[in-house]
Amino acid sequence: MKHFTVLLAITLCALSASAQENPSPAVESVIVTAPRLRDEKVLDNFIVAHTARSTWLGKVGRWKTGICPVTIGLPDKFDTFITQRIIRVAMMAGAPLEKRDPCRPNLVVLATDQPQALMDVIRAKHSSLLGFHYRSQAERIATVQRPIQAWYSTVTEDWWGMIKSDTEGLNINSAMSGIAALPYLTGALHASGMRTYDGLKSEFAIVLIVIDTRKIAGQQIGALADYTAMLSLSQAPSESYDACQQVPTITNLMATACDGAMKPDGLTDIDLTYLKGLYKMNAGMSYVGERGSIAFEMKKELGGY
Repeated sequence: MKHFTVLLAITLCALSASAQENPSPAVESVIVTAPRLRDEKVLDNFIVAHTARSTWLGKVGRWKTGICPVTIGLPDKFDTFITQRIIRVAMMAGAPLEKRDPCRPNLVVLATDQPQALMDVIRAKHSSLLGFHYRSQAERIATVQRPIQAWYSTVTEDWWGMIKSDTEGLNINSAMSGIAALPYLTGALHASGMRTYDGLKSEFAIVLIVIDTRKIAGQQIGALADYTAMLSLSQAPSESYDACQQVPTITNLMATACDGAMKPDGLTDIDLTYLKGLYKMNAGMSYVGERGSIAFEMKKELGGY
């Protein structure tokens, strides 16, 4: 009990105060290249399976303000490795990074042997970290079901560039450092009036990732770091991490019924081009249009289809 309480206190303090200075050890950029000439339908299935609708707006969520990650609960060298790997993958994908040093963490990776007890405290005292939900859904949403699981607190940016929190109790000024000068909405959102491009965008404000240390025995830290980076930078339907995708992808790492060929030990070219497509995506379109934008960028870069 004491272990997860200490972790929670440290994390919530980090979300409202300045973070420690980011360590900067060397982290190699290893990307596994999957075979060419893959079936286009299989790739489309992966894109559909991996691209979640944000809970409130129903669009594809991503980071717009700078990411400031912190990892807590593993041995120091592993905490540092995961944090630095997230930063490196974000750079390769074109995702924004917080430039101020020290920065205020908005991407928190917590490792604990009591994940459900930790999430019970978060549900009771800091439910905004669960993302948008109705009170009747809180217990279900806070239930830990996977060895590594993520929760996404989002905001909506409207056609005028104004920001509105999707979650009751989420302090935007604290969560989204670096954009304090922007106006924040408490009322209606402004849309473009166009059917295929309403101009509304879903953006991550805080991402919480919990690692169950009892269930990751035998996994290589590199694979765990890349899996965590994929969760950190993109939101997929939770069940997609249980199903075996029929392309080599790091998202298969914890999936059952996956053979070795589909379980690479690091990010593949498919994973990285997906992330690049996400951060080049023409946001503000319909969900289908945003997803199609990701697919176009992936196929343009991958070739061989």
